[in-house]
Amino acid sequence: MNSGANHNHFAFSHPFNDQYINELYDNDPILIDETFGDVIREYSPMLQDVFVCYRAGDIRALRSAIHRIKPLLGYVGLTSIQSECQQFESNCERDVFPSLHDDFATLSANLTSAKALIEGEKARLEAFLNSR
Repeated sequence: MNSGANHNHFAFSHPFNDQYINELYDNDPILIDETFGDVIREYSPMLQDVFVCYRAGDIRALRSAIHRIKPLLGYVGLTSIQSECQQFESNCERDVFPSLHDDFATLSANLTSAKALIEGEKARLEAFLNSR
């Protein structure tokens, strides 16, 4: 797909990593739209699993749940939240729950808000595709 003309290029909003997404999908907004849809379908159950593992107090399962949701964030270009997941995963390997509570509070808020961000950006992308 030729993305040389600006009117054919979708600009992702902050905090989405526009350059990363377009390189990952070779500037193909249709493929990006499909990927966002796939991520939206998978995201809620994975996020719920993160919260279940946290409430159970199982650090190993929590680390695994974070590890499973992390790629979804990369697929949609939320690379900063993906990096937060990586850091939290590392912290799970060496910390115990009391020291992880504050980190989890921040990460869980970001993971929760990411869902709305992804849905909003997909709606913007669909509007862009429908206007071409």
